[in-house]
Amino acid sequence: MQQIAVLGGDEKLLAAARTGDQASFEQLIEPHIAMGYRLAAAILSDAGQAEDALQEATLRAWRSIGQLRSGAHVRGWFLTIVANRSRSMRGTRWWSVIRLPESRLGLPSPAEAADRRADLSSALGRLSPEERAAVFLRFFEDMNSREVGEALGITATAARSRIHRALRRLRVDLAEEEL
Repeated sequence: MQQIAVLGGDEKLLAAARTGDQASFEQLIEPHIAMGYRLAAAILSDAGQAEDALQEATLRAWRSIGQLRSGAHVRGWFLTIVANRSRSMRGTRWWSVIRLPESRLGLPSPAEAADRRADLSSALGRLSPEERAAVFLRFFEDMNSREVGEALGITATAARSRIHRALRRLRVDLAEEEL
């Protein structure tokens, strides 16, 4: 099995978690639970399924805590498990609620905002699940390319390429929808 390292002062927590200390494991994982849920929700587009995926991913992380070694990022390791579990549970389109930036000239009317959300939702729905996950992690979770790559099990270069291709497709799709 591949060993992954833990960064920071978490070495004591990791050692305790490896001996079966549930409280130490919870301290390692807890800061990443909300992000894991958002990632699962982005992939699955269903709150109940996202909760199930997160719960199963947390259990898998507990069972594989021995793979984590001193020096790596707990966040990337855990999000990889969440992404893998979510992808295996995915069966339908995942994106239903999209946050849009405010207009430069002020807030759009509710109807305009709804139209923009529908356009963006439609364009995002045409991306592959892998492209959506990369865009979500990069822009909604503010992860850098290396972290996106770690979470998705690809290189940083592949993550940058995936994000770039997805954004290019979104721009084209959104421009076509405005016509």
